[in-house]
Amino acid sequence: MDEKAYNREKSVNQFLLIIITIMDLFLFFGYFSDYSKGNIGLGFLMAVELTVLVSMIADYAVFLHQKDSRNFKHVSVTGYMVVYAIALLGAQNDLVFAIVFPLTVIYILYFDYKLILRIAVVYSLITVVDLVYLAAVLKHLPSGAELNSTSLLVQGATVIVYLIVLCGTTKISNRNNDMRIASLSEEKEHSARLLEDVLKVVQAVKKNSAQAGEYIRILGQDVDSTAQALSGISDGNSNNAESIEKQTVMTEHIQGMIQHTKEMSDDMLMLARQSKEAVEGGQKSMNDLQEQSDNMQKANEQVAASVTSLIENARTVDEITEQIFAISSQTNLLALNASIESARAGEAGRGFAVVAEEIRQLADETRKLTENIQNIVQELRQNADVAKSTVDNVMEASRREHELIRSADEQFAGIDGRMGELNRNVAEIYQKIEEILESNNSIVDSINEISAVSQQVSANTQQAVELGEDTSQQAQQVQQRMDELLQTVGAIDKYV
Repeated sequence: MDEKAYNREKSVNQFLLIIITIMDLFLFFGYFSDYSKGNIGLGFLMAVELTVLVSMIADYAVFLHQKDSRNFKHVSVTGYMVVYAIALLGAQNDLVFAIVFPLTVIYILYFDYKLILRIAVVYSLITVVDLVYLAAVLKHLPSGAELNSTSLLVQGATVIVYLIVLCGTTKISNRNNDMRIASLSEEKEHSARLLEDVLKVVQAVKKNSAQAGEYIRILGQDVDSTAQALSGISDGNSNNAESIEKQTVMTEHIQGMIQHTKEMSDDMLMLARQSKEAVEGGQKSMNDLQEQSDNMQKANEQVAASVTSLIENARTVDEITEQIFAISSQTNLLALNASIESARAGEAGRGFAVVAEEIRQLADETRKLTENIQNIVQELRQNADVAKSTVDNVMEASRREHELIRSADEQFAGIDGRMGELNRNVAEIYQKIEEILESNNSIVDSINEISAVSQQVSANTQQAVELGEDTSQQAQQVQQRMDELLQTVGAIDKYV
């Protein structure tokens, strides 16, 4: 028996014992008072008093032995039936039958219909026996008043109807209680199933929340790694921008030098044409040979100076192209590092990998154009060396012109051939310079495009870094919410 049932049986037994004690005390002292007044005899007094004492002793013995005893109701009702029968049959009061009411109604608290039915049957039999005794033996009421059918009918009907009502009330009350208990049982089962489902949901939420918290923590770490990678890309791109700026300055310097070389080539071409015209004029007019020889020597000296300056400029252009080649190699290396950092960044760095690939391609194109410039400059230097050698020969021929005046026709023919070659070389140099200028313009356009792409990469990288920081903060906030959810779900563990 659980604690609730124990307390319920104990409280009912205790309350019944109190009422029985009160009723027995009233009977004990009441009949003792009637005996002192001479209303009853000693034998009847002893029978009543002895029955009351035995009944009380039995009730207290059973209750004190086990306060929630189920036998207590049977012992108490049996003892009280005996007391009621003796009191009713030997009473000197017409209302003694009324003591059946206060005691029997208490037994409803046991919700035992069979017990109530037995009580009703026994008390009804006692009442019927009493009525028969009054009508057949005494032929008057216990008080000595004249017997009439109304008095007998009132006593019998009151007791029997009361007992019938007691049985009906108990039966209906028990049935309603059973229905209520059944409903409560169904609700309890439903609540138990609902609680079980809720606990399952809570456990699933707890498990999924823990997994989601772990995923969010990993996401936060990935976002931080991505932000660091993007920051590295941004730093590398800044260095790349500085290199591009330097390359732009040097390219502009190269362009100025090429433009100056082009002007010198124009002058050299013009001087070569003038030299050729002078040689042709010398062939036509031997009288003006000395004058033309002096003019030719001066022109050749200018040509030699121009060729020397051209060689120096070509050497300077070669050095600058080597610097451009080194810068393009560094740009290619930076683009490779940016590709590696983008690969580490994963999905978030895929866009930057494309930009880095474009930068690398532009760097490769710059390197190729620089190599073309180097080849052109090498050819230019070779041609300039040839031109310088030719001019030296022309000048040597001019110095010998005074001594070899007799072979002037042959020398002038050789000079004319060499001047033609010089004219072709100068024209070729002019064409190479045009190609160098065009290539340099392409390099300038490529550098400008790289600069624009670099600026766009910087802007996108900065935006991605800010977005990564915002995402990291949001991930931290979501992590806090998941921790709060886990704490809330953890409060359900005590119901599991």
